[in-house]
Amino acid sequence: MRRLNLNYYQKNLLVMFMVTCLPMAIIAISNYIVGVGQIESEINRNHRSQLRQINQTMESQLSHLETIGNQWAFNPIFNAELTEGDLRKKPGTTRDLLASLRILNESNPLIGNAVLYLEKDNLVVSDEEGINEIMDDAARQSYRELLDREPTLFWWEEPVSTLKYKNTVNIALVHKVAGTDGVPFGAIILFLEKTRLDEWLSALNPDGEGASLILKGNGDWVTNGRAGGAAFTELDEAVRTKAIEDWQDDGDFLLKQNGVDYSVSVGNVSRIGWKYVVATPISKLTAPVILVSKLGLAVSLLGLAIAVALTWLASRSIYRPVKKLVGVFKEGAVGATWSDKKDEFQFIEGKWRNLIHESRQLNVKLEQSSQTLKEGFYLQLLQGHMGFFSESELKERMAMHGWSPEDKGFAIMLLRMDGIADAKGKFYEGDEQLATFAAVNITQDVLRSQSVEAEVVNFYDLSFAVVLSFPEERTRERIKSDLFHLSGQLIDILTRFTRLRFTVGVGKLVHLAQDIYISLEEVREALRFRDLGKHEQIIDMDNVLPHESVRVQYPFEAESEIIQALKLGMEEEVGDLLERFVEELRQSQGKELLFQQGMLQLLGSILHALLKSGANPAALLRGGNLYEQLSAAKDPDEMLRWMKGRIIAPYIEELSHTRERMMQRIVDRVIDTIRDRYASPISLESCADENGVTSYNLSKEFKLYTGINFIDYLTNVRLEKAKELLRTTDMRMNAIAEAVGYQPTYFIRLFKKIEGVTPGRYRDSHAEAGGADT
Repeated sequence: MRRLNLNYYQKNLLVMFMVTCLPMAIIAISNYIVGVGQIESEINRNHRSQLRQINQTMESQLSHLETIGNQWAFNPIFNAELTEGDLRKKPGTTRDLLASLRILNESNPLIGNAVLYLEKDNLVVSDEEGINEIMDDAARQSYRELLDREPTLFWWEEPVSTLKYKNTVNIALVHKVAGTDGVPFGAIILFLEKTRLDEWLSALNPDGEGASLILKGNGDWVTNGRAGGAAFTELDEAVRTKAIEDWQDDGDFLLKQNGVDYSVSVGNVSRIGWKYVVATPISKLTAPVILVSKLGLAVSLLGLAIAVALTWLASRSIYRPVKKLVGVFKEGAVGATWSDKKDEFQFIEGKWRNLIHESRQLNVKLEQSSQTLKEGFYLQLLQGHMGFFSESELKERMAMHGWSPEDKGFAIMLLRMDGIADAKGKFYEGDEQLATFAAVNITQDVLRSQSVEAEVVNFYDLSFAVVLSFPEERTRERIKSDLFHLSGQLIDILTRFTRLRFTVGVGKLVHLAQDIYISLEEVREALRFRDLGKHEQIIDMDNVLPHESVRVQYPFEAESEIIQALKLGMEEEVGDLLERFVEELRQSQGKELLFQQGMLQLLGSILHALLKSGANPAALLRGGNLYEQLSAAKDPDEMLRWMKGRIIAPYIEELSHTRERMMQRIVDRVIDTIRDRYASPISLESCADENGVTSYNLSKEFKLYTGINFIDYLTNVRLEKAKELLRTTDMRMNAIAEAVGYQPTYFIRLFKKIEGVTPGRYRDSHAEAGGADT
C-alpha cells in the first residue's frame, strides 16, 4: 500500500483536524449505528418470539401425531389375522380396515394419507385407493427394511409411496404393528400434509416479501411455506444456503439479497430434527430511523466543515516559525535537496543521520587500519626489521597500539602445532592456515579473559608468538611461574579444542623492546631440539643445557633395504621399510633436529640411487627444492607421509611404466626369434638368457602379451610352416620334420594330435582338392 508523503505542516494540519472534528464525527456515526442496531435487535426478538410459537405448535402437533400412531397400533383391527389368507378375498375385514384408516386419516390435520403396509403379500392398504400390491422390487425392499429398524415408532426421512397419492412432504411417521409373538408383520405409515405446514409458515411471511422455510437436519427441503406447490425462489435458495453455511440450533444473522437486507432467524424442532428458517426484510422498518440519522449526520458534517476552516487558519499561524527554521537549514546545508513533499523534521533528521553514518564508517575503517598496522608492526618487530628505531621510538609506537610499555620488561612465548593429520576430524592436510587462525583466536580469548597485556602474532605456518609485558619490579621467579602456568593452560585448552599437539617455547626475559626478536630467534632454535617422544612440551630457554656431543646411530641397514626394494619396484615393501626406518631413527635420535637430519640423509641416498639407475629426479619429481620441502616438515609422521607421496609413489609409478615398455620390446624380440629360428633348437631359457631376464618373468609377460604360453606359440609357428611345406612341396616327411625343428616320429605324432590327421593324409586331402579344382 502506498504511503502518504506528507510534510510537517500537512501532518500538523491533519492532527488538528482529528482533534477538532473526529469527536463530532464519532458522535454522529454512533447515533446512526446505535439506532439501526436497536431496531435490528427488536426485529430479531420479534422473530424469535414468532419462531418459538411455531416450535411449540409443531412440537405439540407432532407429539399428538405420535400419540395417535401409538393408539392406533394397538387397535384390534390391526391384528395378526390380517396375514392369514388373502386379504383381498375378505370383504368384511377389508371394509372394517378401510373404515379404520379413514377415521385415522381424519384424526389429525397433519395426516395427509394413512397407509397400512402388510409384509406377507407386499400389500399397501389406503382408504382412498384400497388394497394395492407393491410390484417394484426396490419399493418392496424399502418397505421390508422398515420392519427391521428400531425403535417401534420412528420418522421415515425418505418415504416411498406406491399409490397414486403423491406425498407432498418428504417425511412420514412409521409405527410397526406386531402380532401376539411380538414379531412385526406390518406398519402404519402416516404421510404428512404440506398444506397444514404452509398455513403455519404463512403467518411469519404474510405479505410474501420474505421467506419462511422448513429444512431437514441435512439441509434438504421440507417446504417453502407457499401454498399450491409454488416453486422455490432465488431468495429461498439464498436463505437456505446461508443457513446451511452457518448451521446452528438457534440463532440470528443478516442476509443481503438483490440489494435488500433481511433479518434471518433459525429455530430447531428437536423431535424430528427440522430447522425453521424465517427471513424478514428490515428496510421498511428502519427507513424512518435512517432518515432521521442521515439528517443528524448532515448537520454534523456541516459543523465539521466549519471546524476544518478554523483549523486551517490556526495551523497556518502555528507553522509560520517552523517554516522560517526550515529556510535557515536549507541555506546552511551543503548539497541539500528539499521539496515541499518532504517532512521538514525528516529533512533535518536525515542530514544529521548522514553525518553520524559517515562518522561510524570512518571509525570502522580507522579500527581496521589500526588493527592491520598493529599486526604489521609486531610482525616486523619480531622479525628484527625495527633495528633503525630507538628504544624510546619503539615504546612510543607500542603505546600508539594500546600498550603501556614504560617501566616494563618483555617476555616471548612461541607456540608450534604438530599432528594435523591426526586431528580426528577437526582439521585435515591443507588446513594449516585455518588451524593456526583458530588457535590464535582461542589464545586471544584466553588472554583477554585473564586481562593480560599481550599481543598474539600469527606466522601462518602452524606457529604463532605471544608477546607479553611485565612490571620491572616484579621478580624473575614470579614472572617465570606465571609464564609456565599460562603455557600449561594454553596447551590444555588448545589441545582440547583443536586435537593437535602443541609445543611452547618460553624465551628469556628482556628489558628492551629491541631485544624481543633476539629472544624469539633463540626460542625458535630451541624448539628444534624438542623431544619427539612427547606430545606436549614446554621448553624454557633459561633451562636449556648446552648440547652434548652424542654418538650418531643411523639405520644404514634399513636404508639399504629401502633402496634395494625401490629399485625392484616393490611399493608395499618400500612403505613398510620406510616406516621401520622412521621408527628406528625416532628411537635413536629423540631430538627433532637430529631426526630431521637423518631424514635428509635418507632423501640424499634415494636421489643418488635414482641417478645411478638412470632416472632424472628433477623431471620425475616435478622439480622444486626437495630438501627445503622436507625441512619444512617438523613432525615425524608428516615427514613419513611426505616421503611416501612425494618421492616413493612417483618413482614406483614411473618404474612400472618403464618396465612395461621394456618387457614389451623383449617379447617382440622373442617372437621375431621364434619366426626366424624355428627350425633350430630353441627354448624359453635360451631366449631369457639372450634378453637378460629370468625365464619365469619372460613366461609370464609372454603369455600376458600374446595370450598363449611360449611352447604353444612355438608349436603353432612350426606346424603352420609344416602345413605350408606339405601343401606346396614334394619334400619327404623326414625332411619336413627336420625343416621345422622336430624328429620325424615326434613330428607325425604331434601333427596328428593337433590337426586330427597324419601329415600324409593332410597332403593327400589337399592334393585331391587341388585336382578337383583343375
